[in-house]
Amino acid sequence: MKLILISSLLSILVVLTLIYVTPSTTPFSVFSNSPLGLSSTEKYFTPSNNVVIIVQPQQNVTQLVKKILINNGTVILVGDNSVINNTLKEFGAYIGSCIIRDNLFNAGNDSEIEVFYKGNLAVFFDSHPIYNVTPLVETSPYSYTITQKGPFTVVGMIKVHNMGRIVVISSPYVLTNYYIKENLNFLYAIIGKSAYIYPNVFSPLDYVKALLNQLSDYSYVVLLLSLAIFRLKFKRKNEQSKTMLKRILSLHPDWDENVLRRTYDDRGEE
Repeated sequence: MKLILISSLLSILVVLTLIYVTPSTTPFSVFSNSPLGLSSTEKYFTPSNNVVIIVQPQQNVTQLVKKILINNGTVILVGDNSVINNTLKEFGAYIGSCIIRDNLFNAGNDSEIEVFYKGNLAVFFDSHPIYNVTPLVETSPYSYTITQKGPFTVVGMIKVHNMGRIVVISSPYVLTNYYIKENLNFLYAIIGKSAYIYPNVFSPLDYVKALLNQLSDYSYVVLLLSLAIFRLKFKRKNEQSKTMLKRILSLHPDWDENVLRRTYDDRGEE
């Protein structure tokens, strides 16, 4: 019974390990190595409890943002005009629905606009205007949407009285694996080099990864090795039991093997 239990636990851990090491393909996930993932981005920032980056959340993060602000922290909200607006409207700001284009300052595509901050260049793909914020970065005068002419604010700040601040970046792709290298110095100039990338959980696979990520690598390996050792121990004990039973039966061939095995197992459980 113990051997079955240990084997089952070990099998579960092996499955969890496979899930953990299997790359995610979920967009904007810190576990994804795809061009739209954030796995590389996480490596470029030193973990911080005071600066939290939330990229294209799929659910309302207003309460999380307020909790960070109460502790005088900084929230970097990165995304388009979808879910993020639920949070921004709490502070009187919002992201517009129109995509900004620029025929002059772009990276080869008029929707991949080039913007600058303190001499650092960044490429913003599918960016949107931000309204009712303190402008930090604006597009060129040649930028436009289908309804307006630029410049537009694409990075803005909201300073909450007696609390922290929110920095809004209106292109969800700025920190993705595809753009992070060319945008890194720009982002460092705005955010700094220390930040925690909030793990958006979109899929069951990412959810399990997020839970496993809460375990330190050391504790997880120790647990895995411990169960492996226990399994080997009980496997050896089981082999010894079989050898002992064979020896007893060779001395007493008239004894019932099944009864003898149950008796031996019951004594082993004590």
